[in-house]
Amino acid sequence: MMNDYKITNKFLTVTVTETGAELTSVKANNGGYEYLWQADPKIWKRHAPILFPNVGRLKDDSYTFNGVKYHLPQHGFARDMKWDLIDKSSSKLIFQLESNEDTLSKYPFKFVLQAVYELKNFELKVNYIVKNTDNKKMIFSIGGHPAFNANFKNTSISANQREFDRYTLNGNYLNPSPIGKINFSYAHKISRSDFLNDALILKADKDLTELFLQTNVPDSESDEKQLERSTRIAVAGKNLKFFGIWSKNDEKADFVAIEPWWGVADTINSNQRLENKFGSNSLSAGQKENFEYSMSFL
Repeated sequence: MMNDYKITNKFLTVTVTETGAELTSVKANNGGYEYLWQADPKIWKRHAPILFPNVGRLKDDSYTFNGVKYHLPQHGFARDMKWDLIDKSSSKLIFQLESNEDTLSKYPFKFVLQAVYELKNFELKVNYIVKNTDNKKMIFSIGGHPAFNANFKNTSISANQREFDRYTLNGNYLNPSPIGKINFSYAHKISRSDFLNDALILKADKDLTELFLQTNVPDSESDEKQLERSTRIAVAGKNLKFFGIWSKNDEKADFVAIEPWWGVADTINSNQRLENKFGSNSLSAGQKENFEYSMSFL
């Protein structure tokens, strides 16, 4: 039986489960609108998983380190593990995951990973704190994967900068050269065709990169069910490497994920050596680092 934990203020109520320390609900207290995708298992069974120690898929789901071959699934193992709640207040939750015998068989580094959720007015701040508790350099990727309910008849994305280098996946793996630019001089209207090759992948090259999701939702203040209102969600990441924008090319997939990534899938020409992995991060023994993003519900 998994435990769920809530934080709330006068605007929002947020729920996080101990499995994966995954955000499972963000509800407006006025009207009860649910911003987060509710994990229909027939379509996509997750809400907002934490991606660690890899983002995306490794070539053949494997890699080598110091001459030893290891196996990891897409997006790593943290999203499927039980985390410990180590601190809680009315506005903040802190979860922790530590390496163990099982993780070391897949990923040969000792670590402590914390996920901090803090609610302030209409904003939910997320901080992943990675600490290398090993005696050697640790190589890893990490990312968020929040998916938001979206009405595809009227959903668009804009950004805090005019254009980004755009990357694409060839099957499960990244073409390491950008295929061109995606222009945000005007809001980009989302369509199913955007996801024929999985995610749109944008190169983040600013200290703070912010994307805005605009969609129509039912108007809870109206007695007429057909009436809608517009809602806006801002996702901002500090010192990101990439932003992923993803949904399924499926008419029933009424969500758009906006994913802040410090890392990315293996490249099509990867030699599968962890120390050469494109877009990865490293920490020296005893070091720790924060990876922060926020979601504002406007």
